[in-house]
Amino acid sequence: MIFLVTGATGFIGSRLIEKLLTQGHRVYALVRNPARLSWLKQSQNLALLKGDLFTLPDLPAGCQAVFHLAGLTKALRPVDYYTVNQGGTASLLEKLEKKGLTPRFIHLSSLAAGRPSPDGTPVREDEPPCPASPYGHSKLLAEEEVLKRKDKMPVVILRAAAIYGPGDRDFLQFFRTVKKGWLLTFTRELVMSLCFVDDLVRALELCAAAPIKSGEIYNVADPVPRTWEEIGLEAARIFGRKVRPVRFPLWLVKGASGVSEVFSRISGRPTALNLSKCRDMEKLFWVADTSKIKRDLGFETAWVFPQAMKVTLNWYLENHWL
Repeated sequence: MIFLVTGATGFIGSRLIEKLLTQGHRVYALVRNPARLSWLKQSQNLALLKGDLFTLPDLPAGCQAVFHLAGLTKALRPVDYYTVNQGGTASLLEKLEKKGLTPRFIHLSSLAAGRPSPDGTPVREDEPPCPASPYGHSKLLAEEEVLKRKDKMPVVILRAAAIYGPGDRDFLQFFRTVKKGWLLTFTRELVMSLCFVDDLVRALELCAAAPIKSGEIYNVADPVPRTWEEIGLEAARIFGRKVRPVRFPLWLVKGASGVSEVFSRISGRPTALNLSKCRDMEKLFWVADTSKIKRDLGFETAWVFPQAMKVTLNWYLENHWL
């Protein structure tokens, strides 16, 4: 098959492309900066398209499916989320329409586009969305851009849980503190659904091949949610370290997030500790119901949490990230 992948140089995109190439597929990778291709191995089946979601090159006429993974997860200003996540998605879809292309469009969204759970009960895809942050709202608007085209091309949306695995940077700083013997946690328990990157890649592949009604939305997550403290304790066990818990109230985390945002704007570098992320954390429960994707597509996560964590942390150690 012939695929187009956006967000090709990212953590998830590079993992997906590696898998597609090993299966002999032809992959066109949309890349802004070819210098960031260290994770992508050269292959005769890999073609690079230099550009971004707003300055798109000519797209492959024979493309059978698009994996739209590009998006902004941290930003200097809230408006940036809408520019990239909503506006960029609309731009890509408009380009496909103008070229008369109707590939299957697989859009990677987030649980943040849906709604938090008030009490820890897993949230279904058909529950009315209620994003808690600019990031989540921008991802919901991106979903709406996709669903506008569901009668013109086959589209499917995957709402992914918090993704971790080799190459991920979002959990990296947390794991660094654990390795030093500190477990930074909160005075209120945070519970979240997780998903190992290779399970997400398998779900993406399945959506490219399975017969799916256009416009369907699926949660992708390990069915067993984890607390923030549980993640840290599992990392400590793998490191063989005793850790001292340090618990922060969320109001203090929110204050630190505001300060962090100020410095990130001065430096011009967005940070993972920001007010948008804090607004999501304040909701305490981001727990996904995964029964729909299991029922419709027969998909279940294959990686158990301790095994996936060990693979992730070993990769960090081997690559000198920790």
